[in-house]
Amino acid sequence: MKSNAELLQLYEEHFANSSPLTASMRCHTIPFIRNPSFFGRKDILDMIDKSFREQPIRPTSMALWGAAGIGKTQIALEYSNRLWSEGFNVIIWISSETNAERAKSYSDAARQLQFSEFSEINTPEKNQHLVFQWLQRTDMPWLLVFDNVEGQADLQSYWPPVSQGRILITCRSEILAGSEVIARSFEVPPFTLSESTEMILRITEQCEAPETEVQAAREVSGELGGLALAIDITAKHIKHSRRFKSVRDFIPYLRRNPKAGYTRPKRSKGQEDYWYPHDLDNIWRIAFQNLSPYAAVLMNLICILGPESIPQYLFQPRETIEDAKDELLEASLVRINSEIGLMSVHRLLQHAYFLDMSTAARKISIHNVLVLLRSYFPTYDGANHLYSQWNRCAALHHHIQALRDKVVALNSTEPMDDGDQGLYAELIHDDIWYMIEIQHFLDAERSLLSLLENAEDDSVFATKVHRSLLGLYERTGRSIRAKSSASLKFEIVGRYSQDAGNDVANTWSNMGYTRAISMAKDVPEPKRWRQFNIDRFLRNRGRANEQLRRFEDALRDFDEAEYYQEKIHGPGSHYDGETQYERAKIEAWRDNLEKAYSLATKAHHLVSAGKPTHASVMAAQYRLGWIAMLQGENVLALQHLEKSLVISRINEQHRGNSGESARIQWRMSQVLERMGREEDAMPLREAAVKVKASLLATGDYAQVEDEDSSWDALVGLLYR
Repeated sequence: MKSNAELLQLYEEHFANSSPLTASMRCHTIPFIRNPSFFGRKDILDMIDKSFREQPIRPTSMALWGAAGIGKTQIALEYSNRLWSEGFNVIIWISSETNAERAKSYSDAARQLQFSEFSEINTPEKNQHLVFQWLQRTDMPWLLVFDNVEGQADLQSYWPPVSQGRILITCRSEILAGSEVIARSFEVPPFTLSESTEMILRITEQCEAPETEVQAAREVSGELGGLALAIDITAKHIKHSRRFKSVRDFIPYLRRNPKAGYTRPKRSKGQEDYWYPHDLDNIWRIAFQNLSPYAAVLMNLICILGPESIPQYLFQPRETIEDAKDELLEASLVRINSEIGLMSVHRLLQHAYFLDMSTAARKISIHNVLVLLRSYFPTYDGANHLYSQWNRCAALHHHIQALRDKVVALNSTEPMDDGDQGLYAELIHDDIWYMIEIQHFLDAERSLLSLLENAEDDSVFATKVHRSLLGLYERTGRSIRAKSSASLKFEIVGRYSQDAGNDVANTWSNMGYTRAISMAKDVPEPKRWRQFNIDRFLRNRGRANEQLRRFEDALRDFDEAEYYQEKIHGPGSHYDGETQYERAKIEAWRDNLEKAYSLATKAHHLVSAGKPTHASVMAAQYRLGWIAMLQGENVLALQHLEKSLVISRINEQHRGNSGESARIQWRMSQVLERMGREEDAMPLREAAVKVKASLLATGDYAQVEDEDSSWDALVGLLYR
């Protein structure tokens, strides 16, 4: 029996053989150019370089840890830029604080490496897979930087399976830095008083300053506690502000505004290293208070969005925004990546600014950001998927999540205006459907249930939430919950709508009736397929006929579904893969195994396009393994099932359970038994049975007497 690492290698080799993966000779995704104001830290930079060169193990790894604002990211940026200027081949920077930021970083890396498999509609998992696959195979020297890693689980989940290269991690936690997967760690200390003083004088261009200025710089340094970011912001503010002619002129202003009304939240256990000292808040507030009206409006918007990868196209009109951006850049409040044009703001600075905003300013900014995101994020109307717009969804997803977090946090004291509630709910719902499509089911379910709590029971919006819950439960195999959501939607729609529109037809289709098809066929073409999801209705009825062994009826449904699929989605779509998959099952049941294997192969080709780790690809590999087993090709069957298991395990972190993996392991145990490898089969079978029992105990899954169907019941309706 192969280990997980061997299974991953097996799948990656298959994937590599199926389509070439190439990359340019030199590239990087370092988020910022080399900082000309970078100061000191020579001992740390030398130590990092020496540590990487001397480590006997591969890959070499090191963590920089310390308080927020201490300068960890700046050190990592300086080290990366130095390597690049010295001719280092590949440097990949992964912003790691949130899943959305991490996904965006892998997308940027896959794009920069110019993989032939890269597409703007790739799932985050595929882009990560492409990058890791390349890191495993290349002979070129590379550095991988994980910046702002938040938790142990994140580190373990996203650690690349490689045997070479350099990996540099920045984090706040000493415990995380001491993880067993990290070879060495180093705490970044604060600057000493003399270092802080020298840094201020360098940035303010006063290297030959009189003693009065040196003393003033020393006094300001004492207020900053050696935090690199605080020193940098302070010194640049003094340098560029017309209000202060010197460091000494700055001190009275600082003394007149202690804390400036900003009260730091109480510390809680495990979060002591999150906050900057209170005197840093004063320095930030000075910069905030000196902004022009246009710059303040732009900063208000930026502080509602996620801190990383902010698209500039969100901000209009451009003629007034340019001056505002320049002012924010000059004050070191934001950064702009000149190569890709995305803005960013330090998350703690953003937090401090947001808390400094008035209630009225927050409400206006939340409204404006809501309108902006709604105008750019694709609308999901229940009729079609968002596959073709995943690139736009991915660019805005983490900003919608940031908006949601702000709204939730303020709801008890500063609730959103009634006029914005509906627009907000629709935006959050559409973003949730994107999460469902990329199989982030756990986050999607939590968000949907939260929306449902706040929706009126019999409202049109409640039906949309139930529809999405139905889709989620269908994809995760929880058929009992799916039936409940379908029934609730059916009851609501029956009360408020008597028309023959697509929403009503979808409701009938979800309940398993053929009335949806007749409703669509009552409308002439082309309105029939432009207005209704008739291809979906036919596929669903075909699946039902197939389960009842009414094969001829099922095939007629699939024939007709394919006619409409081409009309609606074009030739060779994901949905053609679905019908080929069902045809393969029918031919296998009819004992036409050669034809069944050919159809399943075609299904795999269609559903894997642009998303090789999607559950539909897992299902196609499973089906190929099942057919090969029926053919007596046990070695081939095991290979397909192993590939299926790799994909299933990749998806488990977002899926929420191991039902898919259990089915695959059970089937693998059957193949191994046929090969006479009972000792290898037994642990797989026992593990699968244990998972199955735990899932059935929840009451969310259908209990079926037939052995094969009982395992299929653990899997999403579309992937059985």
